[in-house]
Amino acid sequence: MTCMRIQKLDNSKDITSELEDFISIWNNESQTITQFSSGSTGPPKAIEIPKWKMEASAKMTGDFLDLDHCESALLCMSTNYIGGKMMVVRSMRYDLTLYVTNVTRNPLKNLDHTIDFVAMVPLQVEETLEENPEKLNLIKHLIIGGAPVSDELIEKIKNFNCNAYSTFGMTETVSHIALRKLKDKNEPYRVIGNTKLSTENDCLVINSEELKIKGLKTTDIVDLIDEKSFHWLGRADFVINSGGVKIHPEEVERKISTLINSTDFIISKIPDQKLGSKVIFIGKKQIEHKILKQQIDKVLTKYERPKNYFFISSLIKTPSGKIDRNKTTAEIL
Repeated sequence: MTCMRIQKLDNSKDITSELEDFISIWNNESQTITQFSSGSTGPPKAIEIPKWKMEASAKMTGDFLDLDHCESALLCMSTNYIGGKMMVVRSMRYDLTLYVTNVTRNPLKNLDHTIDFVAMVPLQVEETLEENPEKLNLIKHLIIGGAPVSDELIEKIKNFNCNAYSTFGMTETVSHIALRKLKDKNEPYRVIGNTKLSTENDCLVINSEELKIKGLKTTDIVDLIDEKSFHWLGRADFVINSGGVKIHPEEVERKISTLINSTDFIISKIPDQKLGSKVIFIGKKQIEHKILKQQIDKVLTKYERPKNYFFISSLIKTPSGKIDRNKTTAEIL
């Protein structure tokens, strides 16, 4: 796994330099890779990931997507993050020609031929659908990670030929351990490899034979279907207990995303004397909000409906580009 075929789609100097650095680290004598967590629920922390785990994870994904019968992949994510690193490892593991393009909102812009395997974040998929939707038909397998996929995006993408999946995982699990096929918004996540799941206090617990993970407790609240599949509801860290009713902001955001771009708002909470906490909406100032409340009220239950609306110039992001829910909420307090 030391050699690979690399092709450039454009003048991609930055990502090519990052790729060369990663390949150099991969080929050195160290048995581990240092990776920082995303920082979505706290400060990013350094994690030492064994290279054998990354290889095992690559095989789990490859077996699920049948990458043995694929020839090409596209790298359009930074190898500073685990998602980008794993695309390189998967390409090496399955001897795929790795096409490289700049990390942009529309990475398929210069693509003029088929690609078997691509990983993107939701924003990249949204922008591609806006500017060059026909390009998605050039993709065989598309995995989307880094942030939840909205119902609106699922509705748009299911009409294309590509096999699109949403990923579930974390840095500690070396990228994803489950995939959700995006042909139906009610489709559950299904594990890859010999992964088995359970719950503790409604939070997901992960066991993976290939990754040698035993009893990894997460803060992800799920509706467990069986030991191989589940529906993701949200993070325990963000649950809003309002008047004794538990509300998952991620679920509320998923419903609202049919009305507003999911990158333009969050659902959060502030203290309330009567309720303990109350649900609030925080969005960008440029959102047209004259009739917004009426529209939102129609898609939410009475408990989910925001009690207050706040509009700010920009939402604060984590180093990996996710909306920092805690810091953004602090802006309005």
